[in-house]
Amino acid sequence: MTNLLYVTCNLSSQNRSCTLSLGQEFLDEYLSWHPQDEVQVLDLYRDIVQRTDEDVMNVWRRTLREEESVALSDEERRKVTRIWRLADQFARCEKYVFVTHSINLWFPAEFKMYVDAVCVPNRTYRHTPEGMEGILPKLQRRSLHLHAGPPVPFGSEQDLSVPYLRAILKVLGVTDQETVLLHDDAPEKGPEAEQEAARQRLLKLARSF
Repeated sequence: MTNLLYVTCNLSSQNRSCTLSLGQEFLDEYLSWHPQDEVQVLDLYRDIVQRTDEDVMNVWRRTLREEESVALSDEERRKVTRIWRLADQFARCEKYVFVTHSINLWFPAEFKMYVDAVCVPNRTYRHTPEGMEGILPKLQRRSLHLHAGPPVPFGSEQDLSVPYLRAILKVLGVTDQETVLLHDDAPEKGPEAEQEAARQRLLKLARSF
């Protein structure tokens, strides 16, 4: 059995979002081909993520100084326990599906908060003389990122979401990555040919993902 983590970050309803509707089609097709696998779902607008604040940063600094034996305050423990739960869930999974869209050339804030919550020192990564290094168990990890870019162009500037997530996942040890892009998340605005091409690619990926 394989564990798949399915993460969405979109305020729209499924019938008003190309990424959410296509993502659900992918998930249904995936489960028809992999019925024995376990799927865990996170909706980052529904499942509140603890932000990285001063209490959390204080714990991280002590962790990096190997002061984990120092007692945590009740507030520190409450906050980092919520983050540890998300980091441990991420570490247990071998496959990841991220369904997102762009706001002002990047992810919604809730998605960045989630990335911060799974990047935990001495839990999913460690600092080395060469820099940050993932310490997840050496499993064959795969990811699929279904992402809709900004609905209007920002001049010549490019959306930064996809390269950012690819870089973070690579550091954590997720090197087998697939990306499916749309130019708009609204069903009535995106080109129908693009949406159908994305749909067909996702259905094909679902069989072997």
